[in-house]
Amino acid sequence: MRFNQPAYSTLYFSEKIWVKCPNCHDIGLVETELGQFNIPYPSGYRTRFKCLNCDFEKIDNEEWFGYYQGTIHRACGFCGSSISFISEPTKELYASCKLQCGVCNAEKDYEVKWYRYKEDKPIDPFFGFDLWLQIDIKSNTLWLYNIDHLKYLREYVAAKLRDDGKRHKYSMITNLPQWVKSAKNRDLIVRKLDKIEIELKKKIEPNIQP
Repeated sequence: MRFNQPAYSTLYFSEKIWVKCPNCHDIGLVETELGQFNIPYPSGYRTRFKCLNCDFEKIDNEEWFGYYQGTIHRACGFCGSSISFISEPTKELYASCKLQCGVCNAEKDYEVKWYRYKEDKPIDPFFGFDLWLQIDIKSNTLWLYNIDHLKYLREYVAAKLRDDGKRHKYSMITNLPQWVKSAKNRDLIVRKLDKIEIELKKKIEPNIQP
C-alpha cells in the first residue's frame, strides 16, 4: 500500500472539529467557514461552537478557553541589561513573575504578557476547547479533529510506502512526531484509530453526520 495523498496541512481539516463542551464535558462541534487565510493560522473566518448535549453555544472566538504562554522581554530595572522569560504553556495566568538579572543578579517582579498558545496541545485552534478525538499511545497523545482527519492519518500510518516528495513545512505529515511515523507502532496506531472512529460514529449518530 502506497500513501500518495496531497500534502494537506492540519488546517485543511479544521472546518469541523469535535471537542469537549466546557459546560457539560459532553461532545460538541466547532464549525468554521474559512475565508482568506495564511498558513498556519487562518484569518477572516467565522466560527461557531454548539454542544450536542446541553446546547451551550459560542460564536466567533472572542473568548479563549485554551492554553496561554507568558513572555517578558525588557531591560533590567536596576542595570538596564536585557531580561527575557518565556513560560511553559498554561491555563493558570499570573500578573507578574520574579526574575533575576543575569548581569547584576538583582531580583524584581516584572509584568507578564500573555498570548494564546496553539502549537502542540490537543485543542481546537479557534476556541481552545479540548479535542474529543484523543488517544494515548505509549505515553504519547495522538489527537485529531474529525473523521476525515482520522482517515487521512490512518492511511498514512498504514502505508508501507510513503510518497514524501511534495511535503512542505506546514504539511501535517511533515510535522508528525517520529513515534507516529515509526513502522513498529503502525499496527497499534491503526487499531486505536479504528476504535475511536467507531466510538465517535456511535456518539454522534443520528445527531449529525461527520
